[in-house]
Amino acid sequence: MVNSGFLNLNRLVALMQQRACWLLCSLVVSVLFSLSISASAHADQVSTIFNQLAKSELIRADFEQQKKLASLNKTFVSNGTLTFAKSNGVLWQIKRPVQADLIVTQKKLIQKTQRTYSQIQIDQSPYSSVATLFLQLMSGDDKALAKNFNVLSANYSPTGWNIALTPKSALFKKLFLRIDAQGQQYVNKIVIQEQANNSTTILFRNQTTQPNQLTAAEDALFQLAK
Repeated sequence: MVNSGFLNLNRLVALMQQRACWLLCSLVVSVLFSLSISASAHADQVSTIFNQLAKSELIRADFEQQKKLASLNKTFVSNGTLTFAKSNGVLWQIKRPVQADLIVTQKKLIQKTQRTYSQIQIDQSPYSSVATLFLQLMSGDDKALAKNFNVLSANYSPTGWNIALTPKSALFKKLFLRIDAQGQQYVNKIVIQEQANNSTTILFRNQTTQPNQLTAAEDALFQLAK
């Protein structure tokens, strides 16, 4: 992975760590029920979308993240698997370009590699709340999301939905300009327009609710955040 055309490994790992925190920014995925919505039609659309997303207790998916850095004129791609467990949190297992596990709960953010381990208490860092976005989205936590976002548009139909969000809080306005999410039964794509003309696109594929219980390995990782 490391060659003359790319950053050195240390820089790449640091970049991966930074990008992992943007994830979910997440989906997503995870936007939201009772945000500052100007029209009641939007409120109905948003409510339908999030009620649907909140139905699943456990979801697994493959993901690909494309991080575009305008200053470098490069797009960095990472991929792996995701496990969302409503009673636990979100587990991002990055496979390429480096292997790392990112565990996100309402209380902690943990990153684990073969050589490193770090954790952050969500309530001790204002920027940690970015990492909980996807968790809030998938859990249908409208109150938490409503503190930070306005709904620009929302459309729902049985064949698919999409929603566009803009940041409300001063903190998030420093980080990004807009979030677009789309999907059907699950979140399929999230596009985050960031400051400095950067962007992050996350694609989710092969979503499944099976097996309907955590594996021993998944449970062990979530236990790290207890």
